[in-house]
Amino acid sequence: MDSIKAKIAKLLRMQESGNAGEAANASHFVEKLCREHGISPDECSPDYDPERDVAIYWCMGKPFKRVDHAAWSLLSRVAEHFNGRTVSTSADKHFKFNLESSNATHRVIEVLATKGNKIQIELYYEYLYEVMEKLADEAKKEVAGTDADSRNFRNNFRKGFARAIGQKLSEQRKQQMQQEHQKSWAIGTELALYNRTKIEQREVNALVKRRFPSLGSSRGTYGGNGTQAGVTAGRNTSVNRQVNTARQRALCAG
Repeated sequence: MDSIKAKIAKLLRMQESGNAGEAANASHFVEKLCREHGISPDECSPDYDPERDVAIYWCMGKPFKRVDHAAWSLLSRVAEHFNGRTVSTSADKHFKFNLESSNATHRVIEVLATKGNKIQIELYYEYLYEVMEKLADEAKKEVAGTDADSRNFRNNFRKGFARAIGQKLSEQRKQQMQQEHQKSWAIGTELALYNRTKIEQREVNALVKRRFPSLGSSRGTYGGNGTQAGVTAGRNTSVNRQVNTARQRALCAG
């Protein structure tokens, strides 16, 4: 299917040819390939690149019995920034190991994203996770021995941090899209970021639907002692250093 989409993408580019005959032939073969393989023309784009736009999945971290909602939330926000998604699923799909008991259920966090965004998601998540853990340890030491100290302080701090980072990434993405729209009106060209987003989200959503046709939702608890300290720390953590090109959007750890 990836090779078929690559062929269709090439034909779609040929449709822009100044040669009327070549453009007409390209249009004919696009319709033929779509019909033969059950693909809607709306699912195709001349910008499709199989080396980058193929949707893949992988798991982050080790199998667990109890989910770390702060880490999962942080990973989800980073993945979403790069048009990816995350799902908590059975570890049996990825690992073969001996369960500690016959009643134990192990799970993993699966990331689904395009091949071109995998490294960016991994690197940026690892960076923010390290920052979160470091700041959570420092904050817990500061309240040790006070009324604010509690067994849940550190975990609540991490949840607050992850939520604040997610809000910053969401706002950043919104600004990027607005800038692209304004730029397009000024120069009358296609929206590179907008088109890239459509391609990546389409491919990822299709993969999610194939792997998890009956996907539900999960929510962790939020609030409590330490949460606001984490939110403040997250708001003070920079996510603004990035590199933008027509082909790739990369957030830099710094």
